[in-house]
Amino acid sequence: MAPRAERYPEIGSYAIVGDSRACALVSLDGSVDWMCLPRFDSPSVFGRLLDWDRGGYFRIAPVGPYTVRRRYVDATNVLETTFMTADGEVSVLDFMPAQGERRKRRALAPLRMLIRLVQGRRGTVRMCLEYSPRPDYGGGGIGLRLHGPTEITASRGRHATHLRSDVPVDVTGADARAEFDVAAGDRLRFPMSYSLSEPAVLVSDVYIDILERDTLAFWRDWSSQVTYDGPWRAQVLRSALTLKLLAYAPSGAIAAAATTSLPEEIGGVRNWDYRFCWIRDAAFTVKTFLSLGLEAEATAFVGWLMHATRQTAPRLRPLYTLHGEPHVPERELAHLEGYRASRPVRIGNAAAAQGQFDVYGELVDAFDAYIQDQDADVGSDEERFIAGIADYVAAHWRQPDSGIWEARAAPRQYTHSKVMAWDALVHAARLAEQGRIRGDSRRWRGEADAVRAEVLERGYNARIGSFTQVLGGEALDASTLAIALVGFLPGDDPRVRSTIDAVRRKLDHHGFLLRYRDVDDGLPGEEGTFLVCNFWLACALAQSGEVDDAREVFERTLAAANDVGVLSEQWDPLARRALGNTPQGLSHLGLITAALAIRNAESGAPEERRRWPSAK
Repeated sequence: MAPRAERYPEIGSYAIVGDSRACALVSLDGSVDWMCLPRFDSPSVFGRLLDWDRGGYFRIAPVGPYTVRRRYVDATNVLETTFMTADGEVSVLDFMPAQGERRKRRALAPLRMLIRLVQGRRGTVRMCLEYSPRPDYGGGGIGLRLHGPTEITASRGRHATHLRSDVPVDVTGADARAEFDVAAGDRLRFPMSYSLSEPAVLVSDVYIDILERDTLAFWRDWSSQVTYDGPWRAQVLRSALTLKLLAYAPSGAIAAAATTSLPEEIGGVRNWDYRFCWIRDAAFTVKTFLSLGLEAEATAFVGWLMHATRQTAPRLRPLYTLHGEPHVPERELAHLEGYRASRPVRIGNAAAAQGQFDVYGELVDAFDAYIQDQDADVGSDEERFIAGIADYVAAHWRQPDSGIWEARAAPRQYTHSKVMAWDALVHAARLAEQGRIRGDSRRWRGEADAVRAEVLERGYNARIGSFTQVLGGEALDASTLAIALVGFLPGDDPRVRSTIDAVRRKLDHHGFLLRYRDVDDGLPGEEGTFLVCNFWLACALAQSGEVDDAREVFERTLAAANDVGVLSEQWDPLARRALGNTPQGLSHLGLITAALAIRNAESGAPEERRRWPSAK
């Protein structure tokens, strides 16, 4: 038997399927090791990712030795895992039904359903099904009931999952198992549905086939709306599809990642719950989707931003729940051992109570981008909201905060936070000067000038030739690479170029960037390199005119994606392994932004290098 830690697959081995409400992570060996129902931030039903023995899983794979290849079918989020054995070849197709709104209203299937289809390709392969649901993060008892030879209900309280198998299954305690042969041409269906205080909804084979057809059509139609047609289109499209999976359709929120507590250091304590919506991520997504021509999704995110932040405005929380609630209490699940003994396992996130000034800039910047792109009228509520944010920033930007990296130490005067406060003020002032909103644009411009002067005087350290993490400091921070991206300085400004050089010298770790180094952030242990920082570096290089160098950094960073293009939060370049939560929305946003920045820089138009990258 393998040592306990080695039983866990690599974080980077997981692919994702979902329906923009919930998702499932599928390993290379055909095991669903993470799935929360009925939504992303609900307790897990399958959670072996965080405890191999307690967490639960749903596996379909050959009985004997095999090799694997995987792909997403065409431009969709339907996963195909093909197992090749000495006796033949079998594919497992995994998806959660996705349909247009009209079909959803007429649908017979429940909203939460995972469908697994087994298809014989060549020869005859002996397969095994293992079904071990463990609701509530594996923390309580479960009743597993067999209805005839092929139907299983697993229940805990009012929550139930229902598996229908095309082969007979045996139930022992809380586990179900089956072995069966699959010959070339065979097609077996294994739909699992979720219900709350309702009888099981068991659908016919014909309807499952309709759901497969509709899901493929839905994703192909959605992908066809992506307007980008430049270099790395396949990677850009895959990132957009991944971001769409992380979007919570009922509210318009976007989860930062699909998981909680996957470690930034194996065996370490830097394990966080990312199944919530960060203002920063939602704002980036608005601008990114506008750049790709995905206007409906951008509109949905703008709507969520208005809804969620209205409860606390003009003071913003860094993150909110998927339904826009500002309170996200953090607690530990002591009964789970954590991924490869990385404890604690946390649910909720205490960073929700922090002050982070960069979110104001990202929010107002996103609203401005949306208004300009859509030439949209600004309603009275939105007008008061934006003006209120600008007034708040004008009055409070001198205060310290916890920064973009959510340090669990005393607040400090972070340079990046000041730059983004400036960003909020100049975008609000522009909207007022255009007559789109009413507000004190003169005051906002004046405070923006004061922020700029402060950053240029105290944020740039001439002795080391770089903008620094905090005003008057010496430590470097990769977030300062955003200075050119938001237009605080042009990309070819000598101070920007020298910051790029200094960050690469001081924060490089075997070709990938750390967020910072030798800084007390209030936590023990280490972390991996942060993938979005590499993409920001590629952006900064492109905007400074170093396009070939930008391409090289971009291509190197793409190597951190797994076989189906999924990116995690962090990367260990020595062990060549993913770290942190996965898939990480910010990493995929960074990929798209960098690809657009490089494409725009290659167009040779200096004005294109100075603005947020666009596909239009």
